[in-house]
Amino acid sequence: MYRVCGFGDHTEWEIVEFLEELDDVQVCSWCGVVSTKAAVLSCSHMVCEECCAIAYKAAVPVCWTDNDKQTLSSVVPQVDHSLHSALQYRKVHCVNFDRSCDYADRIDQLNEHLRRAALSTSRSVSKCEEAVVYKYLVSHYKACKGVAGVFVRAVDGQPLLDDIENARRELEQAFALTSSEVRDTVGSLTDQLVMLRSQLTMRLGGRTDNGKLSDCKQ
Repeated sequence: MYRVCGFGDHTEWEIVEFLEELDDVQVCSWCGVVSTKAAVLSCSHMVCEECCAIAYKAAVPVCWTDNDKQTLSSVVPQVDHSLHSALQYRKVHCVNFDRSCDYADRIDQLNEHLRRAALSTSRSVSKCEEAVVYKYLVSHYKACKGVAGVFVRAVDGQPLLDDIENARRELEQAFALTSSEVRDTVGSLTDQLVMLRSQLTMRLGGRTDNGKLSDCKQ
């Protein structure tokens, strides 16, 4: 598994699994990134362009692997095209491999694969909970008539409801020990907490019902 750089917008800084182990000269000696832009130091270590740029900001640039001092002339300024050429033929799994994508092909074609997949992938809109194809997501969201709200996952919802209930009880206990003005404020806040708890319960219940309905359809 390597983090990659320079193979396209959809793969930039993604962690990718190569079908075969890479050679040491194809991986940055400093950060472990597989980059299409590499420089070779005088000590023969290969580093990615990003690491090289950071290192040469130091007053005395050194190789981070063996502390060998470097000079500006020590670095090959242009991209090492031989390394890039060898890399592009390396085969990888899709970054969505764990979500059942069976892509296993050249890394230089992975970006186009992900671009096409993104256009046809559906996403759930938080306002209406409707599944919308990714490429239509922005236009749908602008015209969506659903009620905007804070999205809470079912797994996180119950602890939140418990916290609200505990806060409500504490407010009720304090209610009898305060002045009438403070009691009015506390009473108003308690009502708001009850309303919020009710709304969260309804939303979580609706999501659970929708999930059960989807399971039945499959």
